[in-house]
Amino acid sequence: MDLKSVHTIFKDNLLRIPSYQRGYSWSNNKKVNPSLAFPLKDVQGQLVDLWEDITNIPVGKWHYTGLLTLVKIKEKEYNWLSTHTQFAIVDGQQRITSILILLSVLIKKSNSINHTLGIREGDVEFQYLFIEKSNLKAYIFGYEKDNPSDKYFRKHILNLDVIEDDSEESIYTENLKNSRIFFENMINNSIEFSEDDEATTLQKLFDTVTNDLRFNEYILPEELDEYVVFETMNNRGKPLSQLEKLKNRLMYLNDKFEVSDSENEDFSEEDLTKVKVAQQNELSNSINKAWITIYQSLGKNKKTPLNDEEFVKNHWITFFGNYSRQEANVYANFLFNEYFHLQKVYDKTLKRNDTEKYVKSLQTSSKWWNKLNHPQYFTNEEKELKDAILNLKRAGISPSFKPLILAILTRHDRLDFVPAINLLEKYNFKVFDVTNRKANTGDSKLYSLANEIYNKSINRYSLIEEIKTITNHYYRFTSFINRIEELFDTGKGFYDWSGRKYFLFVYDQYLRKVNSTSTIASELQWEDFVNKKSIEHILPQSACLSIEEYASEKNGDKISIKESYEEIQNDWSSFKDFTSFERKRLANSLGNLLAISSSDNSSFSNDPFEFKVDQSNKGENYKNRGYKFDSLSAMIVASENTEWTPESILKRGLKMLDFLCEYIGEDFINIEKADKYKLLGLEFMYEKEQEKIQITVGNNV
Repeated sequence: MDLKSVHTIFKDNLLRIPSYQRGYSWSNNKKVNPSLAFPLKDVQGQLVDLWEDITNIPVGKWHYTGLLTLVKIKEKEYNWLSTHTQFAIVDGQQRITSILILLSVLIKKSNSINHTLGIREGDVEFQYLFIEKSNLKAYIFGYEKDNPSDKYFRKHILNLDVIEDDSEESIYTENLKNSRIFFENMINNSIEFSEDDEATTLQKLFDTVTNDLRFNEYILPEELDEYVVFETMNNRGKPLSQLEKLKNRLMYLNDKFEVSDSENEDFSEEDLTKVKVAQQNELSNSINKAWITIYQSLGKNKKTPLNDEEFVKNHWITFFGNYSRQEANVYANFLFNEYFHLQKVYDKTLKRNDTEKYVKSLQTSSKWWNKLNHPQYFTNEEKELKDAILNLKRAGISPSFKPLILAILTRHDRLDFVPAINLLEKYNFKVFDVTNRKANTGDSKLYSLANEIYNKSINRYSLIEEIKTITNHYYRFTSFINRIEELFDTGKGFYDWSGRKYFLFVYDQYLRKVNSTSTIASELQWEDFVNKKSIEHILPQSACLSIEEYASEKNGDKISIKESYEEIQNDWSSFKDFTSFERKRLANSLGNLLAISSSDNSSFSNDPFEFKVDQSNKGENYKNRGYKFDSLSAMIVASENTEWTPESILKRGLKMLDFLCEYIGEDFINIEKADKYKLLGLEFMYEKEQEKIQITVGNNV
């Protein structure tokens, strides 16, 4: 085994990360806090592992670091630098990149204290960073020039470029930055706790990295295809994603395509070779540019980068119209084992144009995929689309919707399909929240529509009718009745209903519309509403407990909690004639649930109704708080009720149920009165009404 040190590997060599490689992906599970006594406690990841490998090498020993597979590049980037050989890294790029980042931090730190790591000033920069001759600069390590990570790496990691930076950031550039910060923290920490002075500590670390880390360097013979080696090699770091493998496969097939028979009739053999090379270069450039766009799109939002395999799968459904629940990774098997397969190239059933078409579609779709998942990136001209998708996100974007919406967004007439996206919002609510169907209900039908929309096989009118048909096929109002009854029997009724937040939000919007209200102060903001505890029980749940349950909740006995229990009961005296079971049903009935815009509902959740309406009744410190100053739903509750009673809950619940029926297309009038009460969980109130009627009739006889 020919093991080589980092020093030897970088001696007279230029290393480049080729275009088919993934971006830099090494990271830790969380950031290091250098102020802690043990900054690496509970920190896990490839960077920590590498650092611990380096710092735990015994004196006089070396550490096996792994395989570094290289392929010689015939066309050098710097023809004026005859002393160096240029290689592309086929395997091992994550580890060698991390080591180079660490070396750059060590070099920068040493220079800052005027300590020379090499024999002469500039030695280490010359070997590991760059070579400068006659105003020309050659970079020792980096990415291919067209890769957006290359400029970022030079300027922000190696601190070499001083020109205006125009590199675009992505999840990969974020990983590069985080790696640099990690090593900066670790080096500073080593200096702080070392018995040696700063220069000696830096020198020891530098010597360890450059001399004691050993790679098994393997240079591929010319007869081996680097693309095949890359795809079949055992990956010891993070497994390659399907997107990363796909790029390599397309590059590999590009080398195998021949000039088509229809194109080569008038060409000599020499010209045919030139045409083939030109076509290869054209497709290769398209693939490289496409993947740059794709990675920029998927990583544009660095806080929530998009999963590339989910993107490839959804595009596959849109582009090919295939789907199967029976086979795991069906999309990857299709792409690699059926469609982009070498035998299809030999059979001439897969042509270069087919690949070009797919690559361009993948590139374009990645931009729209980012907007679909991050609507903030829609432009002002795309506001209708943005609003439709934001509305759909409130109801919940089912995974089965995404290929269809992606297909819509890729069309030039995409704005014409806004009504169809709006229908998906109603589909989501009616099928999943009202009918309580499984999350994958109707997915195969929607996936088929995605491909038809992408290929322009159907128009917007046909799509709208198809969505209505699918919705009606799966929607059942009786399922909703049974589901709510079950939730009251086993839990908290409407408060446990999956559609509660969406419905209360939509109901508040409806009230704003019919009351012609546009006041911003009372407007619910969906993100705040859905992320905070913003559903208020007007009749508090604590008022519905038996004294035994209340004592258990307060971790006390009945004697110690008796006074506070009786105070709550007196605050809600209208409910005293109802059993604890009935009060719980009232508390979790639809009419007792209130959407509020404020996040401080917990501060008055157990208050009496008059305090909930206007917190200033508690004192001067509570001005402008309470239902009177909150959402329109809350304002209406405050204005229409001087006290909150069981009848108030029933009356408001019937109004809300009426709106719900109108929203989902049910006839509220034709529902029996007893069934309405039962659906609200208040059948006992219906029974009490009937008893009063019978008593009244009996008294009148």
